[in-house]
Amino acid sequence: MNRIRTKLAAALVAAVGVIGLATTPAQAATEIVAELEIGFNTGVPAARTITLSVHVPMNEYDANGYLIHGGRIQVRFYGSDPGTDSVIYGPITWYRGDHGLTAGPDGIRLNYTWEVPPGSFLNEDDSFGNRGDEVYITAKFIDGDGGTISDDSNTEEGFF
Repeated sequence: MNRIRTKLAAALVAAVGVIGLATTPAQAATEIVAELEIGFNTGVPAARTITLSVHVPMNEYDANGYLIHGGRIQVRFYGSDPGTDSVIYGPITWYRGDHGLTAGPDGIRLNYTWEVPPGSFLNEDDSFGNRGDEVYITAKFIDGDGGTISDDSNTEEGFF
């Protein structure tokens, strides 16, 4: 009887080893796409609506794994100016469970919208010679071990 148990245990260990080798390895986060939209809110006079869209493509299993193990998305706003692009707001960091950050079949996504009054941090050029504003974001995906990838969004222009 002990011999049969030993053989069954050995067969089970071998089967588990083969299954372990056959599973798909984790997919590394190698790409990130950031988009920024600044619009006008028609319900609140002169308010600006900011929409951030960040996508880190991968499968859903890996997306959940990254977020469970400390993966996060960090965003900084920059003013686009000749010679220097100064940080005008941030960093803002989203973690697993934060509103707007999700893991799904196409990877990790951040979709977040909020409103700011005119003259807020978006008003990055308010000098006599230059009143137009040019704003973009840098979105950074940071995995649980500190590895990062980042992308700059499009630049939004206007009088914010």
